Amino acid sequence: MKNIAVIDIGSNSMRVLVYEIYLNNSYKIIDEEKRMTRLGQYLDKNNNLSIEGIEKLLVTLEFFKILCEKNNVVEVIAVATEAIRRAKNRNEIISLIKDKLNLNIRILSGLEESAYGYITVKSTMDIDNALLIDIGGSSMEITLVKNRNIINGISLPLGSIPLTKLFPFDTPADKDTILEFKKFIFSEFDKLPWLKSAKGLPLIGIGGTARSIGKIHKKFITYPLDLLHNYFILFDEITTVYNYVIDLNISQKAKLKGLPKERVDIFTAPFSALFMLMNYCNCPLLKISQYGIREGVLYEKLLGENIYNVDILDFSLNNILTNTDLNLPHAEKIQDLSRVLLDHLEQTDSRYFELESKLLKVSAKLHDVGISISVKHAYKHSFYIIINSFIAGLTHKEILMAAYTVALSGKFDYKIADEYRALLTKDDIIICKRLSIILCLAHKIDKYFYNSLAEVVILNEKDNFNLALPADSVKYMKDSLPVEMDESFKKYFNKKLSVVPL
Repeated sequence: MKNIAVIDIGSNSMRVLVYEIYLNNSYKIIDEEKRMTRLGQYLDKNNNLSIEGIEKLLVTLEFFKILCEKNNVVEVIAVATEAIRRAKNRNEIISLIKDKLNLNIRILSGLEESAYGYITVKSTMDIDNALLIDIGGSSMEITLVKNRNIINGISLPLGSIPLTKLFPFDTPADKDTILEFKKFIFSEFDKLPWLKSAKGLPLIGIGGTARSIGKIHKKFITYPLDLLHNYFILFDEITTVYNYVIDLNISQKAKLKGLPKERVDIFTAPFSALFMLMNYCNCPLLKISQYGIREGVLYEKLLGENIYNVDILDFSLNNILTNTDLNLPHAEKIQDLSRVLLDHLEQTDSRYFELESKLLKVSAKLHDVGISISVKHAYKHSFYIIINSFIAGLTHKEILMAAYTVALSGKFDYKIADEYRALLTKDDIIICKRLSIILCLAHKIDKYFYNSLAEVVILNEKDNFNLALPADSVKYMKDSLPVEMDESFKKYFNKKLSVVPL
């Protein structure tokens, strides 16, 4: 294992994240720090970063370096974006940082910045076609993705700080102000003819503005899950939130639930730009990315040339298993056996087969994750851990369904809170109960039959599902199954379950 750090010198804020890296390239965050330095405000009329701005930059980096030293960091990767990129005295700044702190700073181009944003999205979301927008402190990156490849992209000097200088929105906006902003931002979009190819695509929002929109909407609807990444909002709902925010003065925005205090004065203008882009491209929904270029830099470091070939779901599941110190081969064994059982049990209705296969893969791999807290009531602990975990490529509903499946496999009558249940349809609950039966069965087979799973013989008949095991194992298996198993199996698979000797 080794510890590395990624430092992101943004125009609005500076962050450092310290990661512990395992031999299998799994990772966990062991420390992080953020400072709202707003370097973009320290660029003078000649685009030189002022002495005050440089001092703030140096002090923050000095503190970040101390934090890295305390965490035994062996490698620091530091990147800077628009504020330093635009500064005419950037070479002097980089040299000064090297001389005083012995830190090497890499200044990203606008296209590199948007590429890192896409690497993050590609590595954490299941998308093929989308329009990406990353609104930072000083710049706005817009990227068009089709068939999982970047088709076009641009970096515009229209971040939160310059947009707010042009349109402060510190009082409720009248129709003329909104129209003026729309004309201004649409004229910028008109310069990008390739945006016509983005018509009807979902918009993925990266950065603090998008995250704030997601947090506000979650408060609006009292959303029960404490997850933000991959949270989506339909355009009509975005319109409702926007109309509400645009009608607030600065003091009212300071009380708006979900809006971080440090963004109150620089939120409305970039929100307006994002909303207008959705309007311009007829984007049906906004998806929130909780992660940005920092994670893109990390994934590039960990995965190298394999970054575009990695199964993002497997990678994130293995990351959870490594962090909880669970047995990965055992988890894969349960996954394989569960899949064999599902393949034999799948009947004529295949509408849900792809979804069930994905959910069973996740549930099987994470079925023991609650043991990291306690063996007693592990199913209950697993539910909590899973619904609060980052699982790449899954929607929030899919994460909830995987957690519910694992909990049900430990206790068939497990009850979830009404606030969670409201997110699931009747069909979703039936899927969870079907998969929990399969997962429970796979777990019991593995626990009471320690030989090669190739010796398990499944005889799937019209009215019977016969599970044939070596004779010595059958006597253990029969008493280990939940008392509700026979009834539940018959109800959800319309077959009688029998465990018989080979």
